[in-house]
Amino acid sequence: MSQGLSIANNLLANQVQLNLDYNQKQLSNVTNQLSSGLRINSAADDPSGNAIAANLQTQVDGFNQGSQNVQTANNAAQVALGALTSETDILQRIRSLAVEAASDINSSSDRANLQAEVSQLLLEVNRISQNTNFNGASLLDGSHAGFQAQTQAFFSITANAALASNGGISPSNGANYGFLVATVATGANFSTTPDFTGNNVQGGTGVTASGFAAAGGTVDGTIELQVINTGSSIAVQETFVASASGSIVTSSTLFGANQVASEFDNVSVTLGGALSTADVGTTSFIKISQNVAAQSNPTQPAFNFQSGANEGDIIQVGIQATNTQTLRISNINLALSAATSSASLGAEDAIGQIDNALQTLLTQQAQLGAVVVRLNIDQDNDNTAATNLQAAESNIRDLNVGQATTEFTKLQILVQVGTSVLAQSNANAQSVLALFR
Repeated sequence: MSQGLSIANNLLANQVQLNLDYNQKQLSNVTNQLSSGLRINSAADDPSGNAIAANLQTQVDGFNQGSQNVQTANNAAQVALGALTSETDILQRIRSLAVEAASDINSSSDRANLQAEVSQLLLEVNRISQNTNFNGASLLDGSHAGFQAQTQAFFSITANAALASNGGISPSNGANYGFLVATVATGANFSTTPDFTGNNVQGGTGVTASGFAAAGGTVDGTIELQVINTGSSIAVQETFVASASGSIVTSSTLFGANQVASEFDNVSVTLGGALSTADVGTTSFIKISQNVAAQSNPTQPAFNFQSGANEGDIIQVGIQATNTQTLRISNINLALSAATSSASLGAEDAIGQIDNALQTLLTQQAQLGAVVVRLNIDQDNDNTAATNLQAAESNIRDLNVGQATTEFTKLQILVQVGTSVLAQSNANAQSVLALFR
């Protein structure tokens, strides 16, 4: 049914106005998108898409910050590694001095001069341990040691002399009786952690010195076994030097061939099978390292590095103290000796003690080096995750500029045409006036 002329309502103009308003609104929205480069500028543009994109962007920001945290942790680890390298160089120098002092060509005053340099180097180790820090956080003083695993007591035959008669007994059950030290066994308290109170060090029946007891624990030290001529027999004399206290004790008990010397530090030494005057002066050394109990260090927690975007994404790194006390070298004395021992016993013990300290430092360096490798991998993972999540967020939020430009052009034309048609429709209503002429 056709509609006649109406002056109360311009229905044609109303329809054109409706379409024009819609197109102008769409044009305004597309213009806003093109100017911002985003498809979603507010939650009203796409409620669910906006929520998803916001969550993705949160993850991206978290991974980017995690990557920065990892880089900072990496920098701190590099500082610690540099300091550990310096301490290693110092200990290698001290070891060289100890090797020099172990030669009997040196006089007591020569050893005292060598010890003067050692004392200064030990002070430098303490200074590095105390002062190495990153952004105010100490690295090597033990304040961030965290849990440290137990270190078992162990011994090492650092020097074993062959007997002139080759022992007279064939090797059996792992024992070579052709050497001064045929075999070594440990006692029940060998792995007992020393407490350094009272009579702590194990000493046998021939030991009467203060600080030794029948059931004492094992401490750092060196056992010297030397073949001597008593005037009436050829025997082996056992001497012990305690690294921490610097005390040197010689057992009053002398041992013969194939006997067991078990006077010191929970170590039983089976001696070679035959001794002769040709063996007099022959010396063997056994280095003993004490047990170090596991430490939880609740008041000295390890470093926690937030390496990821989410709660609990942390890397924990504990760095133990590397001062002379924890390395157990604070009382090294190259000039240490006693009338009943060789003049170089203190230097010999120092060599073994420094070797143990060097191993501790090298182990710490290896652990930190492994942490650096892990941090680098973690940083790469953070960067990869951030890149992929940013791409996902971009697919949701970012504007397809080509498509939007096409839509913008179309809407511009529709608005221009709609404006023109609206003018035409308003003019058509005026044709009613012609009926009154």
